[in-house]
Amino acid sequence: MSKLKFYQAELKEVTDIRSHINLHPSIKIEDRIGNCPECGEVEWWLLPKESASVVQGGKHYCECLNCGYSTHL
Repeated sequence: MSKLKFYQAELKEVTDIRSHINLHPSIKIEDRIGNCPECGEVEWWLLPKESASVVQGGKHYCECLNCGYSTHL
């Protein structure tokens, strides 16, 4: 049996979202994503670039901190 490994992610507010994602300059982040369609909240967690969603999907993914709804940017 292989040894289990654990990693911890820490939430840190991102003040410059464009430095973390590749979004065409002509597109506003507010036009791409707004309130969560499931619960209406506005706080999103950017999934780590090492996460399976990002690696396999090839896009930046985020998740609603309130309900867990996820989408790509």
